[in-house]
Amino acid sequence: MRHSGAVIALLCMLMAATGSLATDYGKLSGYVGEVAKRHSAYSGRLLRQRTPVRSETMLTAFLQVADGRTAEVCRNYGLRHYAQIGDVSIVGIPLNAIGPLSEHQAVRRIEASPSARLTLDTTAIVVGADKVQQGTLQTAGQAFTGKGVVVGLMDVGFDLTHPNFYDAAMERYRIGAFWDQLSRDTVGSPFPVGRDYRGADSVRAHQASVDGQIQYHGTHTLGIAAGSGYGTGYRGIAYDAELCLVSNAVNSDIELIDSADIEKYTSAVDALGFKYIFDYADSLGLPCVASLSEGYSAYLDEDDVLYAYTLYNLIGPGRIIVASAGNESLKNTYLKKKAGQEEAGAFISASKDVALYRVKTKSPLHVTLYSYSGDSPHDTLHFDSQRLATDTLIVDTLFTAGDTLAVSMERHPSTFGSDTIYLVTMMANTELYNLPPMAIVINGEDCEAELFGNSSCALTKKDIDPRWNGAENGHNVLAPGCFPSVICVGATIHRMGYFNHADSLVVDFPDEEVGVRGRYSSYGPAISGFDKPDVMAPGHNLISSNSSFYLDAHQKAVNRTANVAFYDYNGRTYSWMAASGTSMAAPVVAGTIALWLQANPQLTTAEIRDIMSRTCRHPVDTLDYPNAEYGHGEIDAYRGLLDVLGVDGMDCISGYQPRQLRMTAGEGWLHLHSDRGLLPPLRLRVYTLNGTLLTTIAISEGQTTVAWPETAAVSHGQVVVIQIDSSDATLKGSQLVRL
Repeated sequence: MRHSGAVIALLCMLMAATGSLATDYGKLSGYVGEVAKRHSAYSGRLLRQRTPVRSETMLTAFLQVADGRTAEVCRNYGLRHYAQIGDVSIVGIPLNAIGPLSEHQAVRRIEASPSARLTLDTTAIVVGADKVQQGTLQTAGQAFTGKGVVVGLMDVGFDLTHPNFYDAAMERYRIGAFWDQLSRDTVGSPFPVGRDYRGADSVRAHQASVDGQIQYHGTHTLGIAAGSGYGTGYRGIAYDAELCLVSNAVNSDIELIDSADIEKYTSAVDALGFKYIFDYADSLGLPCVASLSEGYSAYLDEDDVLYAYTLYNLIGPGRIIVASAGNESLKNTYLKKKAGQEEAGAFISASKDVALYRVKTKSPLHVTLYSYSGDSPHDTLHFDSQRLATDTLIVDTLFTAGDTLAVSMERHPSTFGSDTIYLVTMMANTELYNLPPMAIVINGEDCEAELFGNSSCALTKKDIDPRWNGAENGHNVLAPGCFPSVICVGATIHRMGYFNHADSLVVDFPDEEVGVRGRYSSYGPAISGFDKPDVMAPGHNLISSNSSFYLDAHQKAVNRTANVAFYDYNGRTYSWMAASGTSMAAPVVAGTIALWLQANPQLTTAEIRDIMSRTCRHPVDTLDYPNAEYGHGEIDAYRGLLDVLGVDGMDCISGYQPRQLRMTAGEGWLHLHSDRGLLPPLRLRVYTLNGTLLTTIAISEGQTTVAWPETAAVSHGQVVVIQIDSSDATLKGSQLVRL
């Protein structure tokens, strides 16, 4: 059998790396270990690299040092120190210092994960501006608009000129700070990548994030969370909030990054992004919710312990992090081997030339790989954990019909318990899906183990050998949403099809069930065992702002015909479009939490979960909540507000708003708004937030404005609850009104 030269080089790289001196891989997360091995291979000229490694090339990472010796370690190894959060530092590490640094007795852990990917599922799902009801994007009531709260977003593809990011009167630009991590204007910047811009004039002058012509994602998610609507019906949740943005880098931004700088863009830089948002909110003395519609498949929770620890130390009263669960559930990525079962396996379905699978077990591990030719195995490769000492690696070769794979298995202790973590890596000369079928099998009747993949390293079933059809769904929530300190959001489906601006009906996922989890939305339990997501929100076909810079670059592409409507402002054409995914659900929850923070600026993450547990809707009645598919259920912004204010549960007040009526107040008048035509007679009961009845108002047929009774003494800005009583169920309910 022919041995491929490229695979032999990979084998040499791995064996040289594992045999290299002055590297304690037990202290390194999987990604940092990979970087160290690559650098070792490059330095030894065992693998030809596309770009020479520069002496100043840095890895941005989390560093944990014992005995207060961080400053000494940074000085001695040439590290750049960017932030200190608890006993964890975020630092820049020269690649040639990773090995020696890991050997220092005071260094406990060096960790980073690669840049995330967008949790956007489908786009180009649109509807005419005059044909949509904005039910899923309405505010919870005019009393709370996000005023006095900072909504922070870390995303890509920001159009900073979009009118959606002014206030509703188009008088005040609301983006006060913007860190563009892809900016090449880095002279004097205190950050490991990019630079920031402070103040409305400076931010507007930047116009768009560096990736604005190839991405639009952040413009859309920001509009969902906090867009003012620019006079359209597409207003976001917390449309009066202050805004702080971080444009980070995702895997699809790689064309914009110097290949020598790739290792600077890691989860550690994302942690700095969250810190940047909270620091800005602190400078204004305001509470803050930070939203991330991105994620990555963690090597295992053990590889992200410092990231999770850092985010835990960033949150607190009035400091909340929200992240999307991911869209990993269209593929099977999980295999469970039970004790008493002789063997369990699944076929490999990988879209890359390198596939990594993670196995967690307390038992000795025996793994067999089968390469098939026709209906029978062509070659077999067996790994036995007894051959592996802790923090070591073994490498072997699997032959396929016409090609060769380098296969390695690493063994690491779990950070959290008695489990052992095994990483099984396969490397080929082409994408693995181009090769004949391969199966991965866990053997041993006494062994109980779990195997985890992801959407690009998935598992599948094949008829050629039904024994290896054990692949399952779930267990696929992305990081950082899987962390305990983060509110993790999955997506429900409510809108199936729409008319675009050309009046063409577009329908996607026609077989989906309305009102339940979208079949793409990731669900748990997380690898750590936590039930994730925490909450669900509408994420399908949400209409929000599109980037005009992306629009200009793609005028002839299908995306232009997939917009809802176009508007002109200051000589530019802007649009609104629809998109789907947990990316869209996360800012719905972030905007809702901003409303709750306006009502109580000291809310904590734990208190928000408690509010959700009391007020969320339960899409599937037969399930117990919380659970690993829906969390606490689908968020109810209005009932949550009532709960925050202490009003929910009062017998005299409905826990829902009327579907076809809303009210606004001003200058001593109460105004009723409805799209249904002539209103029937109504009775309004007005309560204070402690449940005291202030007054009762009778509304005559067709009446839409009523003077506020002088006998009902209230102060300017006071919030009251108005209960609407009607024989028409669409008009019955309650609403919070700020007088």
